[in-house]
Amino acid sequence: MADSTAENALDHNNYAGFWLRFLAAVIDIIVYIPFYYGIGLAFNNLSHWWAEGVFFVFALLTYAWFFASPLRASPGMYLLKFHICDVEGERISYLRALMWGISGAVGWSFCFAGVIYLQSRFDIFAVRDLLNSCQTENMAMDDCQREIETLINIPFASFIGLTYAALALALFLSVIWALSIALPKDKTGFHNLICGTRFVKGRA
Repeated sequence: MADSTAENALDHNNYAGFWLRFLAAVIDIIVYIPFYYGIGLAFNNLSHWWAEGVFFVFALLTYAWFFASPLRASPGMYLLKFHICDVEGERISYLRALMWGISGAVGWSFCFAGVIYLQSRFDIFAVRDLLNSCQTENMAMDDCQREIETLINIPFASFIGLTYAALALALFLSVIWALSIALPKDKTGFHNLICGTRFVKGRA
C-alpha cells in the first residue's frame, strides 16, 4: 500500500517542494542541536575540528538510517508528512541513503568553500573566542583589532573583507542550489539527480 501510494504520487508529480524541505531541515537541525553540543562537551579537551568531525559522522549515519528505515523520513520530514524514495517510488537502501548524505555534504562544502577556507586559514574559532574575551574584558575596539591581527597575521579590515566575500559567495551558490530544487517539476536538486532519489508528499 505504501509503495502504491508513492508511485501514484510520482505519477501525479506530487513532489515535496523547496520550502517544505527547508522547514523539515530546520526541524532536523533543532533535533540535532543537543547532540551537537553534547559531542562538543565530550571532546572539550580536543580541537573543535575533532568535535565537528565526530558530529558530522554521527549526523550522516543517523540521517541515512532515517532515510532507509520503514519511515523513509527524517524527524522533520515525518512531522511535515513527506518521505524519500527512488525514482520508482520504492524504499531506498542504506547505501544509497549514505550516498545522498555524502553528495549533499560535498555540495554544501562547495557552496561554503570560502567559509571553509577562512576557517582553515585563520581559525575562526580562535577569532571568535578572542572577540568574546574582548567583550568580557571591555577592551577598546582598536586594542581588540590589534590582538586579532596578531592572531591572523593580516590587517583586520582585510579579514573582514574576506569574511564578507566568503559569505556572499556562499549565499550566491546556495541560491543556485535552491533554484535547482524549486524550479524543476520533480523538485530534484543536484544531489537527488546523482542519487536517483525524490521527495514525495505523504508518509510512507
